[in-house]
Amino acid sequence: MVREADKVVPNRRLTCERLRQGWSQQELAHLVGTGPDTVSRWERGLNFPHPSMCKKLCELFAKSPQELGLVKEDTAGDDRPTLTFPSLPQVYDPAIPLSQVGDEGLVGRAQLLADLKRRLCSGKNAALSALYGLPGVGKTAIAVELARDREILDYFRDGLLWVGLGINPNLLGLLGRWGTLLGLAPYEMETLTTVAALAKTLSSVIGTRRMLLVIDDAWRIEDALAFQVGGVNCAHLVTTRFPEIALQFAHDGSTVVHELSEDEGMSLLARLAPEVVASKPGEVRSLVGAVGGLPLALTLVGRYLWSHFYKDQPYRLSAALSTLQSIEELLRLTQPASASHTAMPAEAPLSSLQAVINMSDQHVAKQAQDTLRALSIFPSKPNSFPEEAALAVAHTPVETLDTLADAGLLEGSGAGRYTLHQTIADYARLQRTDTLVEERMVSFFTLFLATHATDYNALERETDNILAAFQIAYERKMSEQLLRGVVTFALYLEVRGHYSIAETQLVRARQAALDAADQAGLAFTLLHLGRIAERRGVLNQAEQLYSEGLTVARQSQLRTTLVDLLANLSEVVLNLGEYGRAEQYAQEGLDLARELGDQQRMCVLLKSLAEVIDCHGQFERGDELYREGLALAREIDDREMMCLYLQN
Repeated sequence: MVREADKVVPNRRLTCERLRQGWSQQELAHLVGTGPDTVSRWERGLNFPHPSMCKKLCELFAKSPQELGLVKEDTAGDDRPTLTFPSLPQVYDPAIPLSQVGDEGLVGRAQLLADLKRRLCSGKNAALSALYGLPGVGKTAIAVELARDREILDYFRDGLLWVGLGINPNLLGLLGRWGTLLGLAPYEMETLTTVAALAKTLSSVIGTRRMLLVIDDAWRIEDALAFQVGGVNCAHLVTTRFPEIALQFAHDGSTVVHELSEDEGMSLLARLAPEVVASKPGEVRSLVGAVGGLPLALTLVGRYLWSHFYKDQPYRLSAALSTLQSIEELLRLTQPASASHTAMPAEAPLSSLQAVINMSDQHVAKQAQDTLRALSIFPSKPNSFPEEAALAVAHTPVETLDTLADAGLLEGSGAGRYTLHQTIADYARLQRTDTLVEERMVSFFTLFLATHATDYNALERETDNILAAFQIAYERKMSEQLLRGVVTFALYLEVRGHYSIAETQLVRARQAALDAADQAGLAFTLLHLGRIAERRGVLNQAEQLYSEGLTVARQSQLRTTLVDLLANLSEVVLNLGEYGRAEQYAQEGLDLARELGDQQRMCVLLKSLAEVIDCHGQFERGDELYREGLALAREIDDREMMCLYLQN
């Protein structure tokens, strides 16, 4: 709609001077270097020439600005005439979507909106701004709130234009709609048959007006640039799924829109379905995590739950919560079908998550689609995965990752690392059919463990990915890979105190060893299960596990593992007060370590045996063992063992 702040008055002085010279509008336009449609708007009072153009007109006609009607006198409160622009109609685009939140405002966006308002209204470097982020993260909602904000409307006093682009926009038609709002006559636009010509004309029409131009849902940079028609006093705001478009359009004026935090997600659901949140807070909080804090998903979930809340029929809410446990149902969720729920607010229907993500998915080539499905095998955000793992698992070139990142489907997460949002991962996972992806995942991290066994920082970074690979190996009965991986990873888990995780993986590995008749693997898993029990203080269980491992190691002549089992078993039974057995195990282990020439294990067992001897009261012999062990620790430069010996 167009609202007139003041009556538009035709510039008859300019028209009369032109006719006095015998010039047509086209001839005058040619003389000053513009188009006849622009001259027409000047004479109809719809637009005002730029100061540089005013100067040309004055020189051409040899007249002053006042004589050409290019200025008017405003003497209110001042004896001196002041130059003012003729009044122009304020434009407020009816295409601006309705606000979905009203006076309550957007949840979790207060700071972002404040920052954007400050930037847009600063008058400094604000001409080009952009919002980008995941599909459904609320970019358009933020733009709508800005477009309806009173401070924004007051600052951009000449109005606001809005265009929604999408995948295949009719650029000429959309620019033409702006032209109509700005006062271009139909016959003027009929002569403008190209996007470039129409855009240039719109820029001239806007001139020095102060306006905000919102370009929503840009899928191509060329489309966004076609609507960059504002003048020096205007600001442009683009929203897009694509980081590259945002950066190309606005450079340092681009801002990423993040998902909501868990608490913000709960606040949004409390607004949409307050009684549901109050009665089922735990279940609702788990749903916030299931959709990764994505505002569109939370809005759909909230409306769905509210439509199924009836105080006298609690089973309906329970059934709704049960339905939402299904990823497929979450992705397909749309506006609630029940129109009879009188308490249900009447908002506009929303697209399903599946439909919103599918638009981006269909925008990329098949190779990129296949890669996205492969990458869904990694745990989703906040977990991340390294580029080399992504390339190996997806069996794709690095350029494909760039394609997905440019499409806003794959997010960067630090140098050489990527992450997938929960909803995008769920969408892609449901469509994954390539079973080789799972084999490549297991193979990559089995090799990774073999080459990074002692690099605990690297292992810590990849823990979630390694555990995901173990889960695949377990479910697909890839016993050999599972056993190899767990055997390598168990010590790290033990050292870092992840006992529950270690126990789960070791129990699975033990079964894999039994299935494969792998005696070495079985003995190793029993050894580490015993160590977990010992660290937890469950000594009887530790003794049992070590004893089982001891039997396997003896039968299969696994001499190195046997030494470790004897050393650990000696310590456990010593703590149980069985000094005789403790000495027996320690002595046998020490003798075997000497046979093997394994100085590291000799060092450990000398200390164990010395402790047992001390408990027998044979302090002189114990002292000899301590001295021998300390000398050996110094010889092999084992500083940890040196410290332990010196403490005694």
